[in-house]
Amino acid sequence: MQRPVYTPKEKIETSLYTSGKEWMTLDNKEYLGLYHRYPNTAVYSEANFSDYSVELILYAPPLESINNSIYFKMTGTRFNNYIKPKYYYPYVTTADYEVVNFARYFVQQKNNLLYIIEIDLDSYVKVNSDNKVGIDAGIYNKSTIQWSISGPIEEVRKANHRVIAFSKMTNLETYLTDPIEFYK
Repeated sequence: MQRPVYTPKEKIETSLYTSGKEWMTLDNKEYLGLYHRYPNTAVYSEANFSDYSVELILYAPPLESINNSIYFKMTGTRFNNYIKPKYYYPYVTTADYEVVNFARYFVQQKNNLLYIIEIDLDSYVKVNSDNKVGIDAGIYNKSTIQWSISGPIEEVRKANHRVIAFSKMTNLETYLTDPIEFYK
């Protein structure tokens, strides 16, 4: 995924480190070292973006070490229809402002609780563990919140802090850092 044209510095996760088996370059070479991640889930090498940064993708072991047909013969289970979550930036309508809040949808990787992605309603509904087209519920937890966007600004701020604090999703406060995002 390409990095965004512009992203505020505070929204970029910098100086992250992988010791392997997490990321690889587009030419299928395992990546070890510092990297950074954008809110749209684009990942690039180096602690911060530079001329030396290259795009990284999720690590996949060499094909000869995976044999899905043997797994299928042993378990009768396939797992080939799942898709990776796609980042979604909400579009807030005038009607949302009249209602005072709107629903936001998220998935969080179960083995990396800092990996949170906002998704759209359609993707949220299709999170499953039945090998249907959608996000794999075996890898991701899902959660929804009601995000306040209008009213007295301090009340909106307090309401959104409460929503984040009482969410089922651990570390949501690291993803939603602006409690008056979309406020009008």
